[in-house]
Amino acid sequence: MADKSKLGFEFPPYSIRVEQNKIAEFAAAVAQKDDTDSIRDIYRDVEAARAAGFENIPVPPTFPTSFVFWTGGGLMGTVDGVGADVSKLLHSEEDYEFFAPICAGDVLTRKMKVVDMYDRGRKERKGWFVQVTVLETEVTNQRGELVMRARTTFLERE
Repeated sequence: MADKSKLGFEFPPYSIRVEQNKIAEFAAAVAQKDDTDSIRDIYRDVEAARAAGFENIPVPPTFPTSFVFWTGGGLMGTVDGVGADVSKLLHSEEDYEFFAPICAGDVLTRKMKVVDMYDRGRKERKGWFVQVTVLETEVTNQRGELVMRARTTFLERE
């Protein structure tokens, strides 16, 4: 089970540059398209993005989910950081609050913190007990502006 002494633990900040090809590949994967030529123009063409009012190619709304895989040790760095067992984890919930567009070329810095850990269910009933861990991530851009806040909830079964 995750180490409850990790409540309040702050992961080291980590920065990443948002690459245009990653946005297009993500958009194609989510849309279940075979190639990036089949996705919406704003996710692969700078002029189409600008015509839609963006500074550059924007990220799709769920793109920030991928940040954890590319930053600070990836998924295993996060799991190890809270002392959880990846074989018993279930990603339960992801909430995003956007404050400004995130576009290709932005350099984002992620600051992630363990904000809640609690038990749910009944220990005496096998399969009815999980430990809940909630992470909050704040993402700023290269100008120091808060562009997004995310809350990630995962469950670890006993």
